[in-house]
Amino acid sequence: MQQKIRKAENILRRSDPVMARLIERHGPCTLFAADSLIRMPRFHVLVWAIINQQLSVRAARSIELKLLALHPGDCFDRRRISRLDDSLLAGCGLSRQKIRYLRSLCDAVESGLLSLAGLDRMENTAIADLLLKLPGIGPWTVDMFLMFSLGRLDVLPLGDLALRNAFALHYPLPLRPVVDDYHAIADAWRPYRSVSSWYLWAAVDQG
Repeated sequence: MQQKIRKAENILRRSDPVMARLIERHGPCTLFAADSLIRMPRFHVLVWAIINQQLSVRAARSIELKLLALHPGDCFDRRRISRLDDSLLAGCGLSRQKIRYLRSLCDAVESGLLSLAGLDRMENTAIADLLLKLPGIGPWTVDMFLMFSLGRLDVLPLGDLALRNAFALHYPLPLRPVVDDYHAIADAWRPYRSVSSWYLWAAVDQG
């Protein structure tokens, strides 16, 4: 995977001068580093994505750590979450709505409605069609899962506010940009839009 990332960086340098500057400034992409989410079970990443919906990184991380403290291991487990009372989940900082989302996810996996083991062999659109049927999983959550769990290299998560803000900082956009405006820039990054997204996030996080 790291070889693919290095190849992506070289191609992005040549295809986009702005991206070339960001790569020079922020160094090698660590999207799939040894301590990244791609090493974690699929269920764990989906729970992580649901927790992170519409929250700051700091707030989401606090909830993650509290919920993980209720597990015997270092990753979220369907059976464990299913057995936890709503009061315990709420005590971790989860809203009533997100508790319902997690329970729906657990039920879907347990019933076989969602087979996490088979997702590797599916196309992005088919995975999206499957996941979007579950309560609380929208396009942003699907994009996070495709990138951080399945390692798909050509995902552009435009539902992410930080990413759109980074676009506005580094590229000329209309005052009120629409989806096509972002795609007009990002098409030059294909098939490595996940890597480009990582660099835009890094530009927001690290300045």
